[in-house]
Amino acid sequence: MGRRYLTAVAPLPDHILQVDFVSGARLLLDMKPYLDKIRFLPLNDPAVWNSAVTNGIFVRFGNVEISHDELLAMAEREH
Repeated sequence: MGRRYLTAVAPLPDHILQVDFVSGARLLLDMKPYLDKIRFLPLNDPAVWNSAVTNGIFVRFGNVEISHDELLAMAEREH
């Protein structure tokens, strides 16, 4: 496999996504502002939300996929 950016993800209560990066940094991303968007509607289902996994580049929740670049852009919009 090529370059890896993410080491772990954890779906936390209240739709906070914990993302750990290979650099050692940790991002706590509030996903609530995105839950009304068509693309992210499935994340309202607790079973889908709790299915979060990473392959080192993407976070996947069933059919919903977020790249590491997109995660960083979403975090930037929070500030």
